[in-house]
Amino acid sequence: MIVNVRRAVLQRLGSGGASRFGRPYLVGTIHQETGCSEAEVWEALWGLVGDGLIYLDTAGQGSGTDNWQWRLSADGQRVARGGSWEPRDPDGYLDRVRHEIPDLDDLIELYLTEALRSFNGRCYLATSVMLGVAAERAFLVMAQSYATSFVAGAPAMAKELAKPRSNYFALWTEFRKRIEPARQDLPDGLADALTLDAIADLIRLTRNEVGHPTGRQIDEDTARVHLTIAPVYLRKMQQLTVHFAGPYAGATA
Repeated sequence: MIVNVRRAVLQRLGSGGASRFGRPYLVGTIHQETGCSEAEVWEALWGLVGDGLIYLDTAGQGSGTDNWQWRLSADGQRVARGGSWEPRDPDGYLDRVRHEIPDLDDLIELYLTEALRSFNGRCYLATSVMLGVAAERAFLVMAQSYATSFVAGAPAMAKELAKPRSNYFALWTEFRKRIEPARQDLPDGLADALTLDAIADLIRLTRNEVGHPTGRQIDEDTARVHLTIAPVYLRKMQQLTVHFAGPYAGATA
């Protein structure tokens, strides 16, 4: 229920709705609109304060709290507007991922969820590591689909996947080499090697560098960029997975 309450609060504050601190105002309104308890509204409000999305404006009222106002912070205003991929709204972000990537792999969703939780906890190194793991999982799911297809190079990919110590970079290099002759047969939008390589390389490099004790730092803006472009990569991996599992399925190594 908290998820719906959080969104209701952000939407109401974003639209200029009732925002006074006293119980009959914002709390009572959200209680009536969502059907949740007033305690759940208070929990959501203070949770949003902790996330830096809203704050209390005392408006010079001193100890007279009745006229204090709940306000959106700069981050809160961006989240309330919605639109682009917004990691400060993790539930909205994940809902959009599920909508745009049907049948999202459970492990990919798990790692992506952890990346969002890390971002909202301001743990940006952890964000990049978890996002890198999600990207690797998406690639491995796709590579397995390719390896069992009739597409040229599939048997060689299957052998690479069977190696006990194959790493992400080696597997990606093998995939790019084997799929190159068949790129012209891929559906429109999936044959853009430059986009695939750029996104995959960015995530791989960031994850590898921060996943070891090198002292590399990741700031909020960098982590936000990674979370913004990650769904593009994940969607392409899913589309390739479905493509290879279609009429091309059934080859053996």
